[in-house]
Amino acid sequence: MLILSCTALIFMGALSPPQDPEQRTPRALMIFIDGFVPAAIASTDTPTLDRLMQKGAWSLRARAESTTISGSGWSTFHTGVHWDKHGIPDNNFATPKTDKYPSILKLLKQKQPDAVTACAQSWKPIQKFLVAPAEPSHSGFYDYYQFNKDYFDERSCDDLCVTYLQPLLGREPLDLTIMMFGELDGVGHLDGNRHYHAGDPDYQRMLHMVDTRLGRLIASIESRPSYASEDWLIAITADHAGSQRGGHGRNIPEHREMPMILSGGTLVPGEIWPPPSAVDLVPTVLSHLGIKPDPAWGLDGRTLATSATKKPITAIGINLIYNGGGEEDRPFNGFVGQPDASIAGWEDPGWMSLIAYGAEGFLPVFNYPNASVGRGFFAANDTKNGARMEQTIDLTPIKDAFIQGCNFKLSALLGNRGPDGDSLRVHLTFLNDREERLETAELQTLTKGQRRGATCMRYAQALGLVPPDAVSVRVTVETPRRGGTHGGFADNIVLILQN
Repeated sequence: MLILSCTALIFMGALSPPQDPEQRTPRALMIFIDGFVPAAIASTDTPTLDRLMQKGAWSLRARAESTTISGSGWSTFHTGVHWDKHGIPDNNFATPKTDKYPSILKLLKQKQPDAVTACAQSWKPIQKFLVAPAEPSHSGFYDYYQFNKDYFDERSCDDLCVTYLQPLLGREPLDLTIMMFGELDGVGHLDGNRHYHAGDPDYQRMLHMVDTRLGRLIASIESRPSYASEDWLIAITADHAGSQRGGHGRNIPEHREMPMILSGGTLVPGEIWPPPSAVDLVPTVLSHLGIKPDPAWGLDGRTLATSATKKPITAIGINLIYNGGGEEDRPFNGFVGQPDASIAGWEDPGWMSLIAYGAEGFLPVFNYPNASVGRGFFAANDTKNGARMEQTIDLTPIKDAFIQGCNFKLSALLGNRGPDGDSLRVHLTFLNDREERLETAELQTLTKGQRRGATCMRYAQALGLVPPDAVSVRVTVETPRRGGTHGGFADNIVLILQN
């Protein structure tokens, strides 16, 4: 809830010491909150989180792993790679690859062997496969399942973790500290997931407790004798969100969109756009600590909040579609045993994914007529229910150009795999200020007969006039609900307006 108490203003005000950040020692506190529903920040008394957001860079639509389950989410938080790399798509930990993709605790020590690290958390598999192999300088483990009979009593694994870290944060020269909260998810799951909702009193009560405990950690940091000469980054995210009755575990926005909050350092404050991915936290924290990621680590994310972010400008003569080639994210090696991408900059409610050129059984690597391709292409991962993504572009900054008459050109590379008969279309709709449909245009994949059964892509385009009363344009990439393996491919989607 964005209402600040006086105490919150006092202690959080100290998060930005006046000394030049470049002259201060960088340190970081990474906070993990299991099952964090983003809307609950507004509905709950959370003065600590509120102040961090007001001073920091943030998103309430950060993209979790497609499995939206703790095993994959906790592991991605530590490793900075998607689950096809770290090998933990679920809670079984059957084939972990954390020897090749270890925790950030270990990555830091590879570059800075004398770094002082600490971690406190409550889940045995994470301790076994990620924390213990990293050999942190300080490690507090309190088994979640020894404390989950009553989440609100004094026997709390989360509280014990915080109590363990408080004196360390107050006195030790910690370079990187990780605290993982687990009990909010537990409360959400109570009574058949009845409490997994931002408006639920028990969920709000537990989130308030998490916020208070986070405040205790920050108060310990501020009490450090050396605090004025240090530059602290507080980095917060989750493994998934959740929904009432449904819990979590589905590849839907209610489960996949989660908070990410970064406060401190030289980060540019404000909402992060496009919404970041779970894999972005590790490279961002490493960058703050002065570490340039080793390419051999294979990290999947990008460093966040190094400059102001907002939706791209709208102008005549440029491509108005953001990330029309899918180059903002790493593509995957097919569908089976692979994550489903959440496409940066697009409204992607689920199952529109990114596939790498050269993936077995898909498209080979080569350049196509009229366009050169990047690492991957868009493909539908679920045609039984249909797959869709879209983005809406505000045209009001260039509306005066429509008075003189304005043309549009929509183009894309479209294709499909040899024997598959499913299709994909790119649909354009101009809208007026009442959200009424005006002009439309559409590009569609060739049929199996037109392709003669070949696996291929073709360049397609549509031309037309922009309606003079258009104030926005919506571009949708979708597949019909027909069943089959997938619904076709798309790449290099471009929309240009010209006088």
